[in-house]
Amino acid sequence: MGRYIWGYWDMGLRNLEEPEEIKEFIRKVRADLGGDNNIDSDALAVWTFNKLPKYFWDNWKAELKEMGIKWQLFLKVLKMHTDDFIKWALYGKMEWSEVVERVSSTVEQYAEKR
Repeated sequence: MGRYIWGYWDMGLRNLEEPEEIKEFIRKVRADLGGDNNIDSDALAVWTFNKLPKYFWDNWKAELKEMGIKWQLFLKVLKMHTDDFIKWALYGKMEWSEVVERVSSTVEQYAEKR
């Protein structure tokens, strides 16, 4: 088990390797949607087939369950980071490590107190 911090168990969600294949998939989907500057198309590209949420879940599943985070709540947490995913995958304005750090911070914010 992790450290107890501010009423929560810090499960130490580990940093994840950058999923280059998912990034390329998102870029391809976005290109297929057209080149116009459209936030809806950007968001749709990021969320197509839930590839990115599944990647996080598959790698953090045990820790998330320990924290009381179920799939539906996890999707809500990730939805809060749509802009981060867009900046990372489509525009190169955010490093993957920062994306993971932000998602991890939000997960810990909504983890059940133990």
